[in-house]
Amino acid sequence: MRINTDFIRKCVGLQDIKITYVNINKGIFEIFATSAFDFANCPKCGQLTQQPHDKRYQSYEHLPIWGLKTVIILEIKRYKCSCDPEHPFDENFKFIRKYQRRTIPFEEYIFNLAHKNTIQNIAELIGISHNACQRIYNYYAKQKLATKKPKKLELLGIDDIAVKKGHNYNTVIYNQETGSSIDVIEGRTKKDVLDYFKTLPQEVKDQIKAVSMDMSKGYCAAVSESFSNAKVVIDRFHITKNLHDKVDEIRRKIQNKAKKENNKAKTFNIRWALLKKVENLTGKELSNLLLAFEEYPVLEKLHYLKEEFSKFFTIKSKEAAHAFIDYFKELVKEYEIVELESFSNTLNNWLEEILNYYDYQISNGLIEGNNHKIKNIKRRGYGYRNQDNFNLRVKLEFAFK
Repeated sequence: MRINTDFIRKCVGLQDIKITYVNINKGIFEIFATSAFDFANCPKCGQLTQQPHDKRYQSYEHLPIWGLKTVIILEIKRYKCSCDPEHPFDENFKFIRKYQRRTIPFEEYIFNLAHKNTIQNIAELIGISHNACQRIYNYYAKQKLATKKPKKLELLGIDDIAVKKGHNYNTVIYNQETGSSIDVIEGRTKKDVLDYFKTLPQEVKDQIKAVSMDMSKGYCAAVSESFSNAKVVIDRFHITKNLHDKVDEIRRKIQNKAKKENNKAKTFNIRWALLKKVENLTGKELSNLLLAFEEYPVLEKLHYLKEEFSKFFTIKSKEAAHAFIDYFKELVKEYEIVELESFSNTLNNWLEEILNYYDYQISNGLIEGNNHKIKNIKRRGYGYRNQDNFNLRVKLEFAFK
């Protein structure tokens, strides 16, 4: 049967080759090919040479054709040049990376499949090893990231994320202006973060204006020591969380006391009602809350202070915010709730960083959402033993989200 090699070459989609023979062997579509040229450029002197030295055949897996696994069995010649006849060289093919056994189109196909899937799943689907699939993904991921023009870094966000809840944590650095992940650092200590910041070029450090974070002394110290021009901005969500934790701590103490007195019905089922905004309460939640207030007046005081502090987030100027914090600390003293005094101390200790929000209005709200996405990436991959592989996938998915 006569074979239309031109048609096969078009199906293969590779340039500069000549199809010599095709065969189907045990369900594998074999394509025998050779270079369309009978010369090569010497890598040493750059001159053309037509002096063949020897040849060999090498098989390369290619994109499936007609649903069949496809292998190109390529004749590769070695040429010699008059500039150095003792050292022959291989002819080059643009569709093959050096030391690889798959064509570039096939590798790109694997990369695109792996981009939103697990490496293991794609390795099993394609029929290659996990390590080979990971190497292909890493190569093209780095290439794709290299094509993206870097954004000027001025506003950063920093937050920790649990690798294993309560045990191991990583630190994520974000570009606040784009929402993109810049890097994921192993650990969350001051040293971990400081060591990473030391790797940044000085011109990058000098342009950082502000960094948002939770109330972590380690993060704050690392930022202060690394960026001479940057202001630390305490995330507003964490200020609220700190207050709510104190309120809930007092509620739990009252609830535990009520349990011992067999009076738990009046304090149970009010946790969320106590922490929610008044305007968001259902009728039943409000009723339960009022009953608890009658029995335990301290809960009513707590609720009032919590609602009063929410006004802080509507203030538009630094001066007014400073005045409000002083006013709120006086209220805490007046109501004589000892447990809230530690919250007042927190406001004192972080006052400058809290007020820096009015110079750079950034928060970790966007970061919290992105942390959830990073956790999904980790779950999708059933965890990552190799930190570099994990970081690369996070960077790529954020860069082209």
